[in-house]
Amino acid sequence: MAMETGRGPHLLVAAICQRAQQDQYGSFSLINLLEHLVAGSDDPNAPEQMPPFRLDANLVVVFVSGDAVGDRTVTVVAEQPNGERLPPVSQRITLRGGDQRATIVSDLSLDIDQTGVYWFEVYLDDDLVTRIPLRIGYERGPRQPWMDLIR
Repeated sequence: MAMETGRGPHLLVAAICQRAQQDQYGSFSLINLLEHLVAGSDDPNAPEQMPPFRLDANLVVVFVSGDAVGDRTVTVVAEQPNGERLPPVSQRITLRGGDQRATIVSDLSLDIDQTGVYWFEVYLDDDLVTRIPLRIGYERGPRQPWMDLIR
């Protein structure tokens, strides 16, 4: 079923963050939004190319129902900087109409082995709703004497 502008559902949040939490009163917090990460080392022997690492974060998608009522499928497809698409991950949500929200907080555990922009495409049923970018960089730098003074 195609989304109709102005009727709903409406995308409220689509983000990658370090942690998402909801308290007992329904307040929802996104901690440390991630849009650009720089991996790096101050070791003079650090490799020229970025060593692979695992990113553990939360991917958050929130819809407000509007006039929409019923079950829908939210699918997220990650695309690596080289264009390779990872297998889609889907979850069902229930839209209850009005200002009711449907929230997905998904653990994101991704092996990062490339620099550049990782895109996360968010679909509601078969409709592309938005794309979330996450830029990964890598920097090597020499160790400065003053660095020994901080911990």
